[in-house]
Amino acid sequence: MKVRAQIVFMGAALLSTAAFAQTSNEVPAEQDSLQVLVQQQTAIKADMEDGGIQGLSPRQNGLLRKQQVEFFAIAEGKSRLDDLSIDEKIRMENALEKINAIVGNTPAATAKQNVCWREAKTGSTVKVTRCGTEAERDRAREGARDYLLRPKICGENCGS
Repeated sequence: MKVRAQIVFMGAALLSTAAFAQTSNEVPAEQDSLQVLVQQQTAIKADMEDGGIQGLSPRQNGLLRKQQVEFFAIAEGKSRLDDLSIDEKIRMENALEKINAIVGNTPAATAKQNVCWREAKTGSTVKVTRCGTEAERDRAREGARDYLLRPKICGENCGS
């Protein structure tokens, strides 16, 4: 039940830039980007067979299965992206984009996404931009909230 969002996002990028990648030799000649996409989708399919991807609702798991059926139907019998017609490439791109949207909405995938935020520097009115994962931002936010909730007035036995 692993989340494979990072490989799904890479898969859509591979399909979108397949023509460029093949002319600039970014994808090794012995392994076409269609083969890479099939391997990635096979790994996600294995996760789905293990009970679905953690963080997805049953409906989202069903939608993901449906898009994978579409992907594998298009890729069946093909070994290279050049073997696909333009219509098949468009259908495959759409299926991968829908898979990205579904898998990218899991809490685990969202927590790993990079985000930037503005925050006030302590003791200054200057705001700075910080970047990190959503999980890091949430930890910083919780730390600030905890600090603000601490008592500011000394109660009994304060000096001891």
